[in-house]
Amino acid sequence: MAKNARVVLEFEDIEDEVFWKSIFCLLRAVFPALKVLRYCDLNVPAMDKNIFLVKRVDAAIENSSSVLNDDELFGFPENCAITGCEEELDEVFRERGVEYERYVFDLLFVEKMI
Repeated sequence: MAKNARVVLEFEDIEDEVFWKSIFCLLRAVFPALKVLRYCDLNVPAMDKNIFLVKRVDAAIENSSSVLNDDELFGFPENCAITGCEEELDEVFRERGVEYERYVFDLLFVEKMI
């Protein structure tokens, strides 16, 4: 994909109010989980804080479930045609195939058995 087409798509996202609202809703739902990860990285005893924050994660996701399931914010519009992104979409969503699965299986399990 040419850089110009990518830049145009990025500017469309930046100018889209629905995009920013969806980012805000997503961050509001996962912010307590990010705090849990920060406490886990501190290398200090914080199990009580982690338990408390995990309960807050559950509550935040439950409170945000209606917003996170909103097709207007997070759904893919049917009449929207993405052009110029085929290469990126293939990179993210393509099927890896049987050879890749065998490679991962061998890497994870067969080498440990030897």
